[in-house]
Amino acid sequence: MIYVTGDIHGDYDSLSERPLSKLKKGDMLLVTGDFGFIWDNSNKEKSNLKKLAKKKFDILFVEGAHENFERLREYPEVDLYQAKARRIDRNIYCLKRGAIYEIGGKQIFALGGGLPPYEDEPHIAPPSMPTDDELKHAVDTIQKHRRQVDIILTHEAPASVKRMVDRKATVNDLNIFLDTVMKNTRYDRWYFGALHRDTAVSDKLICVFEEVHKVE
Repeated sequence: MIYVTGDIHGDYDSLSERPLSKLKKGDMLLVTGDFGFIWDNSNKEKSNLKKLAKKKFDILFVEGAHENFERLREYPEVDLYQAKARRIDRNIYCLKRGAIYEIGGKQIFALGGGLPPYEDEPHIAPPSMPTDDELKHAVDTIQKHRRQVDIILTHEAPASVKRMVDRKATVNDLNIFLDTVMKNTRYDRWYFGALHRDTAVSDKLICVFEEVHKVE
C-alpha cells in the first residue's frame, strides 16, 4: 500500500510511532518535503539513516524548504518507477522535481522545493526553489501524460489553496505556478505539507502534517 505523511524534519521517532509503525514490507511512504535526515552528516544522522535503511517499507520524499540541497545532490541519480530519483539508501529515495512515477498502478507527479510559509522565517534560496528548467520539465512531463495523473505530491500548495488554509502565509512564485498546474491538470488527490497542518481543503486537496493518509 501507498501512504502519505507530512514534514518529518529528521525526527526518527515519528517514523516509529503509530500508525507508521504498522507499515510492512512492500508498503511505501511518500513524504511531502522537509525530510531532514540529510542535513549535517553527524553521527546521530548517520545512525538514523542506518536505522531507516532497515525499515521494511520504502520511503520516497520530495524536497521541502529546509533541506541540505548540496548534500542531496551528492547522491546518485538512478532509474525508479519509470523516472529518475536520487538514491539515499536501499529503500530511501529523493524524488526528482517535475517527474511522474508509475507506482502500484498510480501515476504520481512530484514537484519538491519551496520557501518557508512566513516572511520572517529563515530560508536558503535559490536551491530550495525549482529552477526555470525544472518547471519547464514539469510542464513537459504533464503534457506528455495528457495532463492527467492520479496523485500530485508537492511541498508547496497552489497559491489560492495556500491562502485558504492560512491567510497569513506568504505566496511565492512556485505557489502561483502550482495554481496553473491545478487549473490545467486532472488529478484524484493532491497532497502538500509546507503549512504544517492536517486539514482537507476539499476531497481532492489535502494539507498533511502528522497524519498518515492511505492512497486508495
